[in-house]
This record gives sequence, C-alpha cells and structure tokens, in this order.
Amino acid sequence: MRVALVGARGHGARHVENLLRLGHDGVATFVGVVDVAEVDVPVPSYPDLPSLAAELHPEIVVISSPPSTHRDLVLSAFALGCDVLVEKPALLSVADFDEISSAAAARGLVCQVGFQSQGTGSYRRLCSLIGSGALGDIAGIGAAGRWVRTDSYYERAAWAGRHGEDGTLVNPFAHALQNVLLLADVEERTDIAVELELFRCRDTITADDTSCVRVTADGAPPVVVAATLCASTSLPPVVLVHGSLGQAVWWYDDDRLTVNDHKMAVPPTVDLLENLIRHRQSGEPLVAPLAAARAFTAVVEACGKAEVPLVPARRVGDRAVLDGIDEVVVRAAEKIATFTELGCGFGR
Repeated sequence: MRVALVGARGHGARHVENLLRLGHDGVATFVGVVDVAEVDVPVPSYPDLPSLAAELHPEIVVISSPPSTHRDLVLSAFALGCDVLVEKPALLSVADFDEISSAAAARGLVCQVGFQSQGTGSYRRLCSLIGSGALGDIAGIGAAGRWVRTDSYYERAAWAGRHGEDGTLVNPFAHALQNVLLLADVEERTDIAVELELFRCRDTITADDTSCVRVTADGAPPVVVAATLCASTSLPPVVLVHGSLGQAVWWYDDDRLTVNDHKMAVPPTVDLLENLIRHRQSGEPLVAPLAAARAFTAVVEACGKAEVPLVPARRVGDRAVLDGIDEVVVRAAEKIATFTELGCGFGR
C-alpha cells in the first residue's frame, strides 16, 4: 500500500526508517513526506498534505507532527480517503476524539494510534494471563516512570514543555497511562473518575514534569501512574499488576515480563503500520485502534485543564532533580496511592 508521512523530524525519523524497511520488504511503498522544514529523505517532500496527495495518491497517512495539529491532519487525511496511523497523544480533547471517531465511521476509514507497546509480545502475554485468571483477582494496577531529562529536552520543539501537549502523562509516559487503562479494561469507558496531581520543577515550562494520576471506574481495578522527568537516575518504566495469586511486573520498553519473579516467554512484536496494512488487506484486527484511546484522551484533557504548581528542586548541571521522587513513584505504583496519600511534601 502507498504510505505518506507527515512530520519526518524528531520521532518522525523513526517512521522514516520503518517505512524504508517496509519498502525493502515489499510490504509498503513510501511515497513522500510532508514537513514545514527541509528534511533529508529519499522520497519527495511537500509543504502540505493536499499537494502531496494530488501527485502521489497515498492510501495511508502516518502523522508524527505536533499534537495540536493532529485533529486537522487526521480530518484532512480522511477527506482524501486515507486510513491513518497517528502518534500519541492522538487528540487533546474528548470532543475531538468523538469528532474523529464519527468521521472515520462515516467514511469507512480507520485510525490507529502510535502506542507501540500494544504491539509487544509481552503486552499480549500479560493480557492473556489477566484474562485467564492466572493472576487471580486484580486489586490494582500501577505504573512508575523515572527518567532524567536535561533542559535541552524542552528545546527540541516549539511545543515542548507546553501545558496540555507535553506533560509527563500526555507524552513521555503516555504508554504507561494507556497500558494501565487497557489492562484494567476501562480504555473505552466514559464514566471514569480521574484524580490528578501535576507539578513542575522548572519555571521555564508550563507543563508538568512530575505527576501522579489515579483512575477508577465501577467494577474495575483502580490504576495509578506516577512519573517524573526529574529523577536522580533513569530507569525503564515499569507496570505492576497486583493479583490475588501473584504479581506481574512488565517493563514495556524492554518487552520483558515476569510473574512472581519468573521470566515469561513472549511472542514477537507486531509493527503497528504493518498491522494497519494487514487490517486493510485481510481484516486482521487493529492492535491500537482509536476507540481504545477514549479514556486516555479524557485524562489528557483533564491534564490540560489542571493547575501545575512549581515546586522547589535541586539544580544539577543542566537538569532538575526532585529529591526522593525516584522512590515515591515506585511506592505510588505499589500502593495504588497518590502523592498526597504517601505524605509527599509537594502533594496537596
């Protein structure tokens, strides 16, 4: 199938590599890119999607542009009759989510969201364990994210560090949030309750760099995501599933899963674009359909409306370090607790 890419820089560069791989394997034809800047790619580049489509006639559009542009670009791709793979966060409000969902249904098109961890074998194995009852009754699901990000991280793009577009839950740890919502089976629900605690350790940004969210819904296990970009040491993000028969520990970035400290064998990873192509060709179910991002979008919208107070942190060279946060985010995931409940000085 003929595929175009919108946004070839930053994370978009990974899509360029993947499209070249798929082209080499004969799975897809990489026809061109849309970018506002000059990009070094071996395909034609255009300033906008309609001009590309008029000459190259893509069937699928991959969107890896700033989050605030996603709504208009997805609608533009749909108007051209194209299916879409859009990076996370796909949309910034539930109203936009509903609009895009309706537009897709009306045109018979599909939208896949770039939650790559949903394509990992470890995710599928963990879902199978929960669904089969192997972990027993699930009391709660937590995720902890501990990364170090220097000041240059917030210079990578004009929207970096902007409230509502680049908070810890909205972008860097979006996978952690989406994963716990999926594992709790609340990803499509409209009746979730959201408790947020967002903070920033830099006065040069408006988005949070340290956060905690708890999401609850009737009949579902509570979930907590606690994350920071002001850790003392970077460690892979981890998801903890607390069951009456044992605990699963999932490092989604590493595609690694243990249950009661036993390493589990996992099937191969499924590429999201390949999956979208096979969906169109043979009806294979989508791995990360837009419909499964409704609750995630509701949390994203709540983040954009929440206050983000500034809290004091140590400066260590070109980064901010919030002392003690490394341990706090893990405790939050273990206890399914908020920062405030854990007695943190910066909690409300």
